[in-house]
Amino acid sequence: MSSNPLVTRRDLLRAALLPAGAAALAASGCGRGLQRTADGRREVVYWTGWSGAELAEQEKLVAQFNRENPRVRCRILTQFGQSGYQKVRIAFAGGATPDVMSTVWAEELAGYALRGVLTPLDDYLKRSGRDLDAEFTPGVARMLRVGGQTYGLAVTTNTAFIAYNRSIFREVGLDPDRPPTTTEELDRAAKLCTEYEANGSFRRYGFRPGSLQLWAYVFGGQWYDVASGTVTAAHPGNLAALTWLQSYAREYDLRRMQAFQTTFGSDQTPSGPFFVGKIAMWQTGEWAQEFIRRYAPNLDWGWFALPPPADGTGRTNVTPAGGSVFVIPKACPDKEAAWEFLNWLTSPGPVAQFCKGVHNVPPLIAAAEVDPYFHTDPLYRFCVPIAQGENAFGPPPTPVWPTYSREIGRVEEKVMLGGADPKQALEELQRRMEKEQRLVGEDLGR
Repeated sequence: MSSNPLVTRRDLLRAALLPAGAAALAASGCGRGLQRTADGRREVVYWTGWSGAELAEQEKLVAQFNRENPRVRCRILTQFGQSGYQKVRIAFAGGATPDVMSTVWAEELAGYALRGVLTPLDDYLKRSGRDLDAEFTPGVARMLRVGGQTYGLAVTTNTAFIAYNRSIFREVGLDPDRPPTTTEELDRAAKLCTEYEANGSFRRYGFRPGSLQLWAYVFGGQWYDVASGTVTAAHPGNLAALTWLQSYAREYDLRRMQAFQTTFGSDQTPSGPFFVGKIAMWQTGEWAQEFIRRYAPNLDWGWFALPPPADGTGRTNVTPAGGSVFVIPKACPDKEAAWEFLNWLTSPGPVAQFCKGVHNVPPLIAAAEVDPYFHTDPLYRFCVPIAQGENAFGPPPTPVWPTYSREIGRVEEKVMLGGADPKQALEELQRRMEKEQRLVGEDLGR
């Protein structure tokens, strides 16, 4: 899907002041009453945020549903890009929505749910004999609930890991069959794999870590306590992760790393730095395999999970759970028909088909068993158990998370590139987010 247009408290309040836009959407086919097709089937309008190859895979599934279902017909419309997501916000604000949407990011789910614009799905799941906790991976199941109720379902998730160049490991004396299992081993491997030109510029660097949001979990941290509903930005594990990230900035000068990397192509071109041996280790996800097959088919590479500290304070096999979620808006006029489509689309067969087509990990445990690909392909044999583990973390169920997530990124940049003190930066973040959460609570009357 497109880059995420973060929805903050102020964004949604601003969208609520746009009735003219909402009216225009209603006139274009959203917010309409019950509709039937020429052959008498009930029509479901579905908005997707995917485009390109991903949209093509979705269109295949919609066509299959329409062939197989005698009562309901789905019409798919893409809302790709910034303007598409602005249209989504206006539609919610004016009650002029389609019947089913996957144009909601996981981090936005709590904000929309708490504003009462989504349909709780628990009764529908129960009537269809479905069990969120039994079917979905733990991290995904947690992220789909807000205040104890289920407001969305998912068809994809991801696994984060570090890819490494086995040839470079051999070259510098590292065992390519024993990749790092602790951050200390990762630090040593990064140093051994880094080479400089005579003028001090990089010839190759070993590793550049990123995403404080993710590494905080690796170091035993957390960003939000669900039980108490409190922000935990200054958690000791978060501080340990940020201090570790800053050690790379001090050791290698991230600005020079960035300048070096700009001399190569993106990760979706044959000149991507990992593909041409200019970086030894790459923090990435399962989609990397397709890029390597396409652009560097002869590359000798392997993978390993994000390694925790050796002192036992961290977590093993940490990965994010996120992406887009599928919802039925509260304004949907035919929720039974919408559920019939959503129930089918989020069942094991269609989920397996879509994830295989777009090179993602299935969030449904049974979907990984439907297609042999997910348990015969070596990378997916590694990824699927991690995605299904307890240390997969999705966005916390708080409406401030879009703002919070953005601010975590700013803190990371401030510390990594600006040399700010990690402890002070996280304490300031704690205070800002506590204030934001109070303001959101007032907005929602809570």
